[in-house]
Amino acid sequence: MTTSEYVLTILQVKNDTRKIETKDEASVYEIAQLVSGSFTSPLYEVLWENFYDMDSITEHLESMYDSENHFGVVYFTFILANAVDFLIPIQFTEMSANKSLVPILSAAIIEDWLEYDSTCEATEYEG
Repeated sequence: MTTSEYVLTILQVKNDTRKIETKDEASVYEIAQLVSGSFTSPLYEVLWENFYDMDSITEHLESMYDSENHFGVVYFTFILANAVDFLIPIQFTEMSANKSLVPILSAAIIEDWLEYDSTCEATEYEG
C-alpha cells in the first residue's frame, strides 16, 4: 500500500457513516493482536536486514507509546513499512482510521514489537 493509498483509505473510512463499536474491548484487542501479529515481526526483520537502527526505532516507539501518542505509534509504524516497501494489511489501515481503535492497535503493536525485539538476536553473516 502506497502512502497515497493509505491516506485515501483513511479518508474513506472516516467518511463511512458506520461507527465501529468498542464495547467489547477484549475482542477488539484480540483483533488488533492478530492484525499486528501478522506484520510486526516480519517488518522488524526487513528493517533490520536493511540496516535500520533498531534500538533507536524501538526507543522512539516506546517513547511515543509511553506518552500516550497512540496515533504516533500507528503512523510511525506505517512510515517504517513504507520506507522499506513493506505491505501492511488493510485491517491496519481501517483500524488506524478509527480514533477509538487507535489506542488498542497501538498497544498491540508495541507489545508485539517489544516482544520480538527482546527475543531477536542479531546474527553475523560470514562472507
